Amino acid sequence: MILNELKPTENKRNSLGKNAYFDQKWFDTLHLKENLKGHSIKGGFNTIGGQAISFLLNIGSNILIARLLAPADFGLVAMVTAITGFITIFSDLGLSAAVIQRDNIKQDQVSAIFWINVLISFGIALIVSAIATVLVHFYNEPRLFNITIVFAIGIFFSGLSLQHNALLKRQMKFKNLSLIQIVSTAVSLSVGLLLAWRGYGYWAIVATNVISPIFSTILLWIVCDWRPNFITKANDVGAFLKFGAGMTGFDLVNYFSRNMDNILIGKYVGSIALGLYSKAYQLLMLPITQLRNPLNAVALPALSTLQNEKDKYVSFYKKYLFTLSFFSMPIVIFLGVFSDEIILIILGKQWVAASYIFKLLAITAFIQPVASTQGLVLITTGKVKKYFKVGVINAIFTVSGFFIGVHWGVEGVAISQAIVIYLLLIPMLYYCFIDSHLSVGIFLSEIFYPVLFSAISGCVMAYTKQTLSQHYSLPGIILIAIGFITGLLTYIVLWLSMQKSRSRFFHILEIGSFLKRK
Repeated sequence: MILNELKPTENKRNSLGKNAYFDQKWFDTLHLKENLKGHSIKGGFNTIGGQAISFLLNIGSNILIARLLAPADFGLVAMVTAITGFITIFSDLGLSAAVIQRDNIKQDQVSAIFWINVLISFGIALIVSAIATVLVHFYNEPRLFNITIVFAIGIFFSGLSLQHNALLKRQMKFKNLSLIQIVSTAVSLSVGLLLAWRGYGYWAIVATNVISPIFSTILLWIVCDWRPNFITKANDVGAFLKFGAGMTGFDLVNYFSRNMDNILIGKYVGSIALGLYSKAYQLLMLPITQLRNPLNAVALPALSTLQNEKDKYVSFYKKYLFTLSFFSMPIVIFLGVFSDEIILIILGKQWVAASYIFKLLAITAFIQPVASTQGLVLITTGKVKKYFKVGVINAIFTVSGFFIGVHWGVEGVAISQAIVIYLLLIPMLYYCFIDSHLSVGIFLSEIFYPVLFSAISGCVMAYTKQTLSQHYSLPGIILIAIGFITGLLTYIVLWLSMQKSRSRFFHILEIGSFLKRK
């Protein structure tokens, strides 16, 4: 279906000439402005649809793999990914975001960026292979050597399709990207499940992580018929590199700060504790990521297009922020309230100890998706220097919190993360918005009702759970279902209870009706 729908038009390509064809199909974005709302909404729904299917695939595989493998298997792989993921930040250098954000791009520029990415990916693969021995000695774990070498192969292949992915996003072809994601996820998870079932242990997790980017790269080359020229130098590539440097600098310090918890837990607490922590974090972020990533994917090109139109920019950001908070906050509250039942049903009895960690991480996850939108504002307005500074400030406080929290084990690390993100929220918002079209007041007004109504519905769900548990011995799945329905109804009733909130609620419904009209 993907190949038939997206097969390149050879006649048109030959008649226009390769460069002219690429200019018209992949580089020009003027046609998107004519119906930006339609492209954004359709793109959002297509991406969310793809994420929803991927979410179901991931949940299904998690239920099975978590029962076939031990927490130590997940902790073993997390020891490697905490380091390799840090290094792979350099594979893109922020160039993909630059291609999406820039108003005008040319064939020779994108081609030069492509070859830069290829060389960097190859170099990174060699570096990752070289540090395999270092990881073995650092963690005193010989099995990490072969795992690291295999991850290096996946890193190289993923670098071959960065610009194809960026061009599809630039043209807001989110349906195509969703199809690629679904197929790649299904293939990689199928292989992982087969290996887990056959008793290959942690190699099942490794295969899942490595096969997905390799298969995705193959599909991206098939779907996006853009091909690079054999060129390594082009005009104005320096501007792309300058933009990308700020992006990479932020990603570097941000990844360092976000993954230092895994490194410290693996080093000082052990692989079992790291397995529980990383799996709890992964499970909690899975539904949030399925919502946040598609919205961010749509918002990046849309806000970049509107960066010079103040009123339209502010309007789009407000709708984006409100939609993100409207859905993400009640989801996190629900997951936190029913963490015991969710962990038991999805992961099994051997993962029960992860439930409390899950609850603590939910405190951070409640505000983190909307707090991260400050970075999107800086990217879409080209303020990459400030973007990097924000990353440094966050990293200093976050890592300091981890070093303090690890003295109290996994729980201390999770609590320190929550303390830091809430303490920095308002100061960082003010710093990011001070010279932009936005303000802290706009941010707080958009999330006010989602915060309030999510908290109230959470209290109702917690009371319902406690009451039912005291009087009845219900299966976990029934308790979750009742709690979900109770929370959902409470949330909807609260939105409909006041005129102002009711109008905001109907705004969410208008998105669906707009899609149907189109």
